[in-house]
Amino acid sequence: MTNILVLGIDDYQKDDPIGRSDSMMIISLDNRHKKLKLTSFMRDIYLAIPDHGSNKINAAYHFGAYDAVKDGKAKAGDLVSVNAGAQLCIKTVELNFGMNIDRYVVVKNSAFDDVIGILGGVDVNLTAKEAALINKNSGAGATLELKNGVQHLDGAQAHYYGRIRQEGFDQYGNNITVPNVYGHYGDRGRAERQRAVVTSLVDKFKVSNLATISKLASGILPKVITNFTRNEIYSLLPQSLTMMNYPIKQNQIPAEGNYTTPNIDIGGTPASVMQITDNQKVVKDALTFIYEGDKPDVSHIGLAVSSRAGTSSNGNINSIDSNSVSSDASSEYQTDTDTTGTGDSNVNSTENDSGN
Repeated sequence: MTNILVLGIDDYQKDDPIGRSDSMMIISLDNRHKKLKLTSFMRDIYLAIPDHGSNKINAAYHFGAYDAVKDGKAKAGDLVSVNAGAQLCIKTVELNFGMNIDRYVVVKNSAFDDVIGILGGVDVNLTAKEAALINKNSGAGATLELKNGVQHLDGAQAHYYGRIRQEGFDQYGNNITVPNVYGHYGDRGRAERQRAVVTSLVDKFKVSNLATISKLASGILPKVITNFTRNEIYSLLPQSLTMMNYPIKQNQIPAEGNYTTPNIDIGGTPASVMQITDNQKVVKDALTFIYEGDKPDVSHIGLAVSSRAGTSSNGNINSIDSNSVSSDASSEYQTDTDTTGTGDSNVNSTENDSGN
């Protein structure tokens, strides 16, 4: 079992160069039960963030990155600050939900269009309202006019699709709610859209060979930041041919009916949050979904606030040469890959502007 925390960072706001985690999802590679599992976290979940009191879960990334910048260890947006933000997200998830996170992948919103473009776009099922909204707002980068039904989205369109969360009424009393194909809207609809994008990408990989997957990986790596090592990537590439054909299971934290949405004062400002009603049920359901009765390695979680919170987050900051992830990856297969650690020893990116 390998749990990968995927973070989408909203780095497009000029007044906040660090950003927050616009989306949080765990991709579980479950070779034991031969399944791929997607677990979405609603971004407004109100919970404990190590060393930062209680706040929305999407603030964890900001706090971690900001601490590194404030302490003079990093600049906003560089590898060190991104790693610090991701590590605090990991600690927050582990502390509150009892699962073990092995690795992370960070995709900045400014790079999302390029990532989807490199992968050749995605195919998703749209409602008429979704199609109209994407056509209106996806910008000059969009290349196709969309309609309801299964549509092929380019990078700009997929980016906007994954951000749709409109609900309620505008200032003129017009209903602006945009449900997805399941009839869901708001943050729930948004999380389902994001999982639909991931599912579409997996479906595309199912008909790919190792050479194609390796070529795509070479294109994607410069656009993301991760603590996967080069050897781990080499190891996963040949395995992916099998894993991409596993059935995909999906989950949302918290489940419908197990939260309220009160207004809580956060930093002197009232904010609508998602407050979990039955914490024990959330944890039990999450662990059952991911581990299916197996026991996760949670020996470190009790130290999340006291010991691990003081761990240096900059580790070894390396670059992965995108040219090294080639169609010959199978010959570089590594059998000594460690995917059971906390994932804070290496930070990798092939971004030209890493901030270092």
